Amino acid sequence: MSSRIPKTFFAVPTVQLAKDLLGCVLMRETETGRMAGTIVETEAYTEDDAASHSFGGRRTKRNAMMFASAGHAYVYVSYGIHHCLNIVSESMGQGCAVLIRAVMPTEGIAQMRKNRGDVSDTLLTNGPGKLCQAFGITGEHNGIDMTDAGSPLYVVPREEKAISIRATPRIGITKAKSKKYRFLRKEQPHNRPSH
Repeated sequence: MSSRIPKTFFAVPTVQLAKDLLGCVLMRETETGRMAGTIVETEAYTEDDAASHSFGGRRTKRNAMMFASAGHAYVYVSYGIHHCLNIVSESMGQGCAVLIRAVMPTEGIAQMRKNRGDVSDTLLTNGPGKLCQAFGITGEHNGIDMTDAGSPLYVVPREEKAISIRATPRIGITKAKSKKYRFLRKEQPHNRPSH
């Protein structure tokens, strides 16, 4: 497996990063072993986006990590139930991040099943809350620098040189619905449906 992705990879425009992350592998180190999954669905969120937690530069205790330097994890709770993993992009103070919506499990699948309960493999990690539950990602991971050598949560580069990408409007939001900021790997069963 390749080494973890450095900070420079994440310090780019958010929409570009949302595309660049497709095909990369999300890694989670635990005391019981490693879990991994190929990223197959992402969404971009920026300060000028009405659907973003940081819209208009608004800073709160909840979204503080969106303004950190690129490569940090921004983990929040959705609907008071599900954790969602975002990776901060661009530069410190800009309030931009990419939501990891779905991954295709590649390693540690038995542990993911244990974390998720009795669900089919296709439903194991095909949504932001599902993948966080499968990977054991919680609020404790909010603020982790995913580029740090000792981080238990990180990303490694994709092995494929080029992949086919589809852009669509985002789902599960009420504002800025027309923006095509949701990106998926084409012909990938693990990113449908992904609520």
